[in-house]
Amino acid sequence: MKFVPQLENMTPYVAGTPIEVVARRYGLERVIKLASNESPLPPFPEVLETITQKFHDLNRYPDSECRDLKTALAGRYGVAPEEIIIGNGSCELLIWLSLIMLEPGAEAVFSDPTFLVYEEVTRARGATPVKVPLKDFANDLDALAAAVTGKTRIVFLTNPHNPTGSYQPYSRVAKLAAKISENCLLVLDEAYNEYVEAPDSQDGLKLRREQPNIVMLRTFSKIYGLCGLRVGYGICSQEVMDAVDKVRQPFNVNMLAQAAALRSLGLEARLQERRARNRDGRRQLYDGLAALGVTNIPTQSNFMLVDVGELSVPADDVPEELMRRGVIVRPGRPLACPGYIRVSVGTEEENGIFLEQLADLKK
Repeated sequence: MKFVPQLENMTPYVAGTPIEVVARRYGLERVIKLASNESPLPPFPEVLETITQKFHDLNRYPDSECRDLKTALAGRYGVAPEEIIIGNGSCELLIWLSLIMLEPGAEAVFSDPTFLVYEEVTRARGATPVKVPLKDFANDLDALAAAVTGKTRIVFLTNPHNPTGSYQPYSRVAKLAAKISENCLLVLDEAYNEYVEAPDSQDGLKLRREQPNIVMLRTFSKIYGLCGLRVGYGICSQEVMDAVDKVRQPFNVNMLAQAAALRSLGLEARLQERRARNRDGRRQLYDGLAALGVTNIPTQSNFMLVDVGELSVPADDVPEELMRRGVIVRPGRPLACPGYIRVSVGTEEENGIFLEQLADLKK
């Protein structure tokens, strides 16, 4: 069978191993997952109640326009509903943006390493990925700006950065944005924004207001604990929104997801508690790793890169060894971070279990 030639340079996205799979593989009763940057906390109880109430309506299609959710998000951010795009996770938004901007001969610029989907959507369109190495585990904004040419149609920038968790102040991001032409999109992927402690964490929205070629992406998958329902959203110009509507499939966000996201927005004050718990969890991991003599990359997110190059087993074997002990982490090599593992911040108990099992590999 003959497929499109773009597939020859593409590899499938490999997600973290599910808890159930690891439990069956190793005959374990207790498995913790710290691999996929998920929230260790479930949705708010009020959200679960809302989802349950919607079960009786599942014989109907959801609102294809996500009207109520768009209105709520527009009110929160002080924009028009026509400036809100909502997708089945922010990955679907990345696909749409590639569809409206990329074609053979075009280029997309992004850091290396970074979120793997940027390269996937670029190659799927037959466009050329232009990878810019990180500098000290952070986005090199000057180098990204220098990589932009007349062929560049999208610059993807995740902040905090994935997979390192590093953060660039928006005063520096603004300098990058100023160097990008109006025919090129700057996609600010802020999936982990709600975890950021920096005082300028909301300045991406201000920057988007100033430049219509900026698209800001966020998600309900992380701090809200809704990754199982897949709801991502973007704030963009109406011009971008109109273009996206031409490639968006109808009913792309299911009814339960819309209801859960809308109810979550009514509980904004409770996010402070989750942010504080994540901060405490990061500190627990920082201190525990330091006590073991294991280094990590400072993070502004709910995950961190941990250097496992000095353990009693080879770095590439560490994820498997931890899995045997009931702890799932993300291997660094597939993320282009050999010698490291990426570890999500879990509950206090989960963090403790990870540190305990890592200590066994330090001996």
